[in-house]
Amino acid sequence: MIKARVLAVFGVLGLSLLLAGCAGLLPNPAPKEAVPLAPADPTAVLSLDPRVLGEAMIELAEDYRPDRIVVGYLKNETGREALRKVLSLVGQRVVAEVELGEIVVAEIDLKDTLDVPEALGLVALLVRGALDPIPAPPETKGAPMPRVRPKQRGQPLEGLVFAEPDYIYPPPEPIPEQDSGITSLEPKVYDPNANLRPYQWALDAINAEAAWATGYTGQGITVAVIDTGVDGTHPDLVGQVVNGYAPRTATVLLAGTNSDHDNHGTHVAGIIAAKNDGKGIVGLAYNAKIMPIRIFEIYPPYTTATFIGTVPTLQGMKWAVDNGAKVLNNSWGGSAYSQAIKAGIDYALARNVVVVASAGNSRNTIWFRPASIAGVISVAAMDPHFRKADFSTMGSWLSVTAPGVRILSCVRAQTTQAGTGLPLRYDYYDGTSMSGPYVAALAAMILEKYPNATPYQVKKLIESTAKDIGAPGFDPHNGHGLIQADKALTAPLPPNDGAALRVHVVTASSIHLWNQWLPTVFMDITLRKDGRIIERGQTDYEGFVNIGFPRGDYPPYWGLGYFPVLEPGTYEVIVGGDECTPVWSNYRTANRVTAKTTVTLNPGEVKTINVQVNTTLEVTLSWTGGGADTNIDLAVYEPGVGWTFAWAPGFWGEWSADASGETGTEKYTLYPPGQGPYGGHYDDEVYPLAVRFWGGTPATVTVTVKQNTVTETYTFTLTAPGWYYAYTPGPPVSRWPGWWNNYAGPWVF
Repeated sequence: MIKARVLAVFGVLGLSLLLAGCAGLLPNPAPKEAVPLAPADPTAVLSLDPRVLGEAMIELAEDYRPDRIVVGYLKNETGREALRKVLSLVGQRVVAEVELGEIVVAEIDLKDTLDVPEALGLVALLVRGALDPIPAPPETKGAPMPRVRPKQRGQPLEGLVFAEPDYIYPPPEPIPEQDSGITSLEPKVYDPNANLRPYQWALDAINAEAAWATGYTGQGITVAVIDTGVDGTHPDLVGQVVNGYAPRTATVLLAGTNSDHDNHGTHVAGIIAAKNDGKGIVGLAYNAKIMPIRIFEIYPPYTTATFIGTVPTLQGMKWAVDNGAKVLNNSWGGSAYSQAIKAGIDYALARNVVVVASAGNSRNTIWFRPASIAGVISVAAMDPHFRKADFSTMGSWLSVTAPGVRILSCVRAQTTQAGTGLPLRYDYYDGTSMSGPYVAALAAMILEKYPNATPYQVKKLIESTAKDIGAPGFDPHNGHGLIQADKALTAPLPPNDGAALRVHVVTASSIHLWNQWLPTVFMDITLRKDGRIIERGQTDYEGFVNIGFPRGDYPPYWGLGYFPVLEPGTYEVIVGGDECTPVWSNYRTANRVTAKTTVTLNPGEVKTINVQVNTTLEVTLSWTGGGADTNIDLAVYEPGVGWTFAWAPGFWGEWSADASGETGTEKYTLYPPGQGPYGGHYDDEVYPLAVRFWGGTPATVTVTVKQNTVTETYTFTLTAPGWYYAYTPGPPVSRWPGWWNNYAGPWVF
């Protein structure tokens, strides 16, 4: 999963961070004595800490439900069996489910004894088939080692697509008003029978009158407002609001009723489709219809509108798509990367529904979702002076900008004027929550003209007809520029349907070892085009099925990343592990696995590529200050083999000669793919490390771990015989001083 500590800076700096080192890799300059915490336990075994794994899977940028997780599984017997095993391991019951194509997303109540990090870690180990401990190393040097020809790993748990926290997205709130310097926008309170069109500067900025003159006003198109509900009794929205849905209670929101719990959804709806009747305001697509989907509600114990949860939100998205919405407006979001939300977006796109989302109000360069998910039209905000609104989130993933400061629109019936208590039916709001609806309305107008247009064609048409503002050309403040409604409705529809890319991240060793590619889970994928990072995604447990995020091609169908709605052209595809990869490779910061390739996508093409990752690993032990009787060994645990030494080598790496005495050196070097007695190293596994001091004169040892060009050095003294693990497999043990974060060992692809 894309973790919080790298998430917020992956805009302009994303690629450099992906390839750069980490402050946690600094060597230890001074020797320290490796003192056992207690007498070494010869029965100590390696155990993978579920909590460590689970914590790595959680994005700290967002809050999450402390008693629930969200999982996705295949809608077949394999998937249902996987769900049963997950429930038996960590859950009490399934709280809610939603089918999205051929996957099901479920919300699970956890057992009382588990919290979210531990539960996610246990699920990861269950999928990986790694719940059994690794046998202890021998206690006698030269003892017979099991010499069995390695075979492919045990059967992993198939059918599970992902597991993640149930993130709590913050409720959408208007930004506090800014000093726009335009006094013509006063006053704030109006006679609801007055014509307020002169106060809507935003419509002038995007040439609304010229757009209406083309004859397209959104007629016959329904826009789902995924928000706080909508007040269908508002004078400007009477007759504009069709049936909607409240997924938390599985309740239909009847057409024309007031379902708004906050004001936000009504304000958004007015921007899109307020009537053009000479009274109040007018929406850009004033003949479109609004479908309220309420995902922020006031419900016990909350006294303000609160996010209802991931699965109910997906139920709302699906209801909208299945009940005729052609555009989804999302004036909400957060920094967390959610496989589940991605699945909901893909479900809509695969069914030819346009998805629009606000870019966020962070002021910073971050990856905000759902706006930055592949295929979404992401919208920044502009002020009345045609400058980027200072609160508008920046990013290389932006599509366009639209007015988002001092935006006049409707508010719900419960709202009153400050100080007078009289009804207030209109108000000024600021935020990208206001800019997004202008684009959703424009999409509705385009779909009226071109009812068979695809999400790519609508997105491309809006971007290509935008007015360049700010820096020349695309820029991370404004995207492709300010939308121009008239030009979008008079320009021809793009002739092609874009392209799509399916990416398998595979281990280079697996084709030699197993004669098939083994895709790798939870690897980040970055797409760069014309020097700009335009998209980021992530492989999951298996790959989604037939919702625009299809299943992987290689058993057990792990590790497919899918990018729909791409512009044809040439892309750099960059994949990264370690800090971007929370489940398997997060055992060692040094394991900075990256790979890069180039792919050209033609119009209408869905292309599948393999991107190979591979690990280089060299571990060297040396010592000084010993005596003729000093006997020290480096130990490396090889998967499928067991503990190996210079005197008892394994299958996946080459050992130097066994050494002893006053000084000595032993080295372990991993075989490259295709080399060694069995065609290269065991792939996608952890290689725990240890030092064994058998006895003799104490010595100072230095262990150097070089992995993928990153070198770490550990120097410490040994006085008491025993095992000195790089990690802590369980007390009582000895441990190398300074080994990073107590992870078990290098992860190898």
